[in-house]
Amino acid sequence: MRLIADILFRNKAFVVAIIILTGVLAMPHGVSAIVYLDINAPEARRLPVAVQSPVPLEGSEPIPLIAREVREVIAGDLDFSGVFRVLDPVLYMEDLGTAGITADTFLFDDWELINAEALVKVGYLLRPDGDVELEFHLFDVFQRKEVTAKRWKGSPAQLRNMAHMFSNEIMRQVTGEEGVFVTRILFVQATDKGKEIYAMDYDGANVKRITRNGSINLSPEWWPDDNGVVYTSYKHGEPDLFSLALRGGEERIADGIGVEVGADFSPDGRQLAFMKNNDGNPDIYITDTRGKGLTRITWLKSVEASPTWSPDGKRMAFVSDRYGSPQIFVMNVDGSGVQRVTLEGSYNSSPAWSPSGDLIAYTNRVGGSFGVALVDPETLQSRQLVGEAGNNEDPAWSPDGRYISFSSDRTGTYQIYIVDKDGRKEWRFTSGSGEKNQPAWSSK
Repeated sequence: MRLIADILFRNKAFVVAIIILTGVLAMPHGVSAIVYLDINAPEARRLPVAVQSPVPLEGSEPIPLIAREVREVIAGDLDFSGVFRVLDPVLYMEDLGTAGITADTFLFDDWELINAEALVKVGYLLRPDGDVELEFHLFDVFQRKEVTAKRWKGSPAQLRNMAHMFSNEIMRQVTGEEGVFVTRILFVQATDKGKEIYAMDYDGANVKRITRNGSINLSPEWWPDDNGVVYTSYKHGEPDLFSLALRGGEERIADGIGVEVGADFSPDGRQLAFMKNNDGNPDIYITDTRGKGLTRITWLKSVEASPTWSPDGKRMAFVSDRYGSPQIFVMNVDGSGVQRVTLEGSYNSSPAWSPSGDLIAYTNRVGGSFGVALVDPETLQSRQLVGEAGNNEDPAWSPDGRYISFSSDRTGTYQIYIVDKDGRKEWRFTSGSGEKNQPAWSSK
């Protein structure tokens, strides 16, 4: 499926267009971040890490489901990061029945022998009130010392989130940078009655339906604080912009005159840029987050759509067919200084500016199908990122700028995938019927 903006270029006459823990207990062992790896180095090695199976705390009964899920989440996060090489548990020599999770209750020799450089140990406790306590420890095996430890509690539904939080802590301690493990991704899924917006954890877990209006809902974007979404909906007949709080409460953003499509928040969260057509000519407008103070910034007799802000808030990338076919352009936020940045290909759309500002991801046509490419807006150098199989579209950056989510129909039905920005590895995180596309990554 193409984005609404893409349809405009084909037919201008028809305008279509975090879980809150119940308690947080800080352990006294934590130390300041120790940076072991530079994740931005061209050929950074992967740090061998062992993730031991969690064990019961304080004489509590073993609960295999808790142990398995917590370990799978942490091991999956660390493997996804590209920073760590998670060692196969078949290599582990430690006796789970006798070893503990603190430095004085196990032998570092057991881990040195299998060449582990980092070690993760977790204990769990099911409380009488039904909550779960998790105690996490990260060790430097070579230095034989604890790097950090955390103890959190929450409901069983928060189990995965607590594990993701410690994965983030591991990333911070080893690289000095945040991970993306507690982030979420919005996407559009086809249903029997139309298209609805859903949200999931970055790894495809905890899928939740956001809209339930039985209409066609498209182009979701997170609020700056991730507590709500803006999206385009046909529920009143023609495409309009709506803002929906995740805890309830919705309002129509624009004035309801004409068509409003594909909003993108400015970096400071105070403004929205979107495509609007109320005179037969689709152009880009800026407004505040309530739809007030509307300012038009493009004026040509061509389709101008899909705006995306630069991270410094000074420029905007967008799509225009002013030269005959859809291409990616960059301009100042007042509409001045327009420059074309895609110089190859007859169809380029869906731009997404990277958090670091050095790259713009976009959808391009490769032969008879669609792929995802990257272009440097300063040098205009571009490279293909994804495009060997099927149609690959709708790129969206992770908040740390290391990954791009996109949709692909390479298996017959559009699903949500993630690729690292170097194109070395891809992951598929959705499955099942109902095409899924237009991903949008949360900021935290």
